[in-house]
Amino acid sequence: MLTGKGDAIDRVVGLELGADDYLAKPFELRELVARVRAVLRRSATADQPAQSEQRYAFGGWLFDINRRSLNRETGESQELTTSEFNLLEAFVKRPSRVLPRDDIMDLLKGEDWSPLDRSIDNLIARLRRKIEQDPDRPCLIKTVRGVGYTFAADVKRQTKPKS
Repeated sequence: MLTGKGDAIDRVVGLELGADDYLAKPFELRELVARVRAVLRRSATADQPAQSEQRYAFGGWLFDINRRSLNRETGESQELTTSEFNLLEAFVKRPSRVLPRDDIMDLLKGEDWSPLDRSIDNLIARLRRKIEQDPDRPCLIKTVRGVGYTFAADVKRQTKPKS
């Protein structure tokens, strides 16, 4: 946090509200750069263990959440929109669990929606066209009539990234 308020109480409040660091004006540019680098080092170190745990394999696909990539095991890349990526992430993290449309909408958008809204069904259809061998006879994303969808693939979490 960079601010004109330099009193001790202002610094304490700023840090308690979630600031990683607090610097009051006037400041030295070199000090600001050093503090930014320190925060970046801390965040990079904190992120490293999680990165190796964000890869999943299913149905001939490798899904890397940290790199936001979906690749066939042969190496061929499949582009996904942000919504498709977020939907696949929700499914991969909840395999074999039936997800009602309401839950899917909450996971993707976190806002109220109309039961007549068919956007989830359209998004499912688009994702199926990209990941299913035969989108007309889906094996990975199954419809549970009157309820929602389930990710039927055998999902394996990969803890060590491949080189």
